[in-house]
Amino acid sequence: MLNIQDNAPLCRKWMFLAVCALACSGLLSIIVIFLRLPFISSLVPSAQYIFDNALVIHVNLSILVWMCSIISLLFIINLQNTNSWFNFSWVLSTLSMLLMFISAFVPNTEVIKSNYIPVLQNKLFLLGLSLFIASILVNTMLAYTSKKEVSFLSVGQIGLVIILVSSFLCFVLAYNNMPPGLYHSDNNLFYEYLFWGGGHLLQFAFAQGMFLVYLIMLSSNDISLASNNKITILPLFINTILAVGAPFVYFVYPVDSAKLIQFFTWHMRIAGAVLPCFLIILVCYNIRTFINDKSNYLLHSFLLFTYGDVLGVLTIEGNVTIPAHYHGSVVGITIAFMNFVYWMLPKLNFKEIKSSMVRLQIYAYSIGHFLHITGLVWLGGYGALRKVADLPSISSMLARTCFVIGGAISVVGGMLFVIIVLLHLLKGKARTN
Repeated sequence: MLNIQDNAPLCRKWMFLAVCALACSGLLSIIVIFLRLPFISSLVPSAQYIFDNALVIHVNLSILVWMCSIISLLFIINLQNTNSWFNFSWVLSTLSMLLMFISAFVPNTEVIKSNYIPVLQNKLFLLGLSLFIASILVNTMLAYTSKKEVSFLSVGQIGLVIILVSSFLCFVLAYNNMPPGLYHSDNNLFYEYLFWGGGHLLQFAFAQGMFLVYLIMLSSNDISLASNNKITILPLFINTILAVGAPFVYFVYPVDSAKLIQFFTWHMRIAGAVLPCFLIILVCYNIRTFINDKSNYLLHSFLLFTYGDVLGVLTIEGNVTIPAHYHGSVVGITIAFMNFVYWMLPKLNFKEIKSSMVRLQIYAYSIGHFLHITGLVWLGGYGALRKVADLPSISSMLARTCFVIGGAISVVGGMLFVIIVLLHLLKGKARTN
């Protein structure tokens, strides 16, 4: 089913880019976590400005670049042939990531903390972001037009193409329908409207990518799973159909309409909940595999993803319960993608990583994020606002400790992943068959 060996060089390139994006975002997350502490932020000049810059690049690298790079990897492993254009799209993606990272150090930059894709208002960042979106679209269309094996993976890939194109279409329609002069009068609202719909659909793509990772890894142990269309193809098909109709709402409501904003909010809550329901069925159907396979840590992914979804139901507008929900969902997907990278390395002719190292890394990352997210939820009860550096002085010391210690442990877990994988990619000797 998979064609990893023939496309190994390209697979390694996308894996390298994905891990580098996670490494850079991890470094910035240290700033984000510690600048939330009053005794540290009070010692740092322009603490809120530094926090804002670090947060914007952290979000874009740890979600947009990391996850789109893994999705690109999911495209490559099923292709019968590739050409130089695939390499071009990777080079473009790598260049754009570097531009976005460097843009954090441009002085006197206006920070716009729009949902899904926050923005630094400088030419370097905007160029990097535009190039990255273009590179992913190029890679997506190349994958769509290339010959591939027909399977649940190809169905999922075609679905990913449709969802990503639908997301881009939302960006285009939002831009074309933007109220005249809004960019100059209120660029915060401009970017919020621009990325609102497309950003929602990106979550459908990331969830579909995670579902594909589950299917690929589980079917490698259970061949019968690949032929069970009710658990494999049907969820992917439904998720695609639910996403593809969303852009047409821009022909019904103005981009600044409260009804359009509410549509995408409820679209995420209802349509976005369908694939997670199938994921629960998939996990229950394969629970013995999850429990018995000591090298499989997808259960960590499932638990944190579910935790995030539950928090989404309990979301309180305006405070840190919102990023707690988003953190849970994103971290659940990230752990699945980490597992996929570990699973891929031996298939790219690298030595298999010691299970003790993988266990330490996954447990540190999972437990750390669980504590960090729980701290965010707890602080939400004390009225801590999202996207600001200061924590409320009335907040519980235990809640703050949970938030900071959990964040620190998760950063260590993330850095362990980066070090382990980069050492294998850069220094590890490939196995000889």
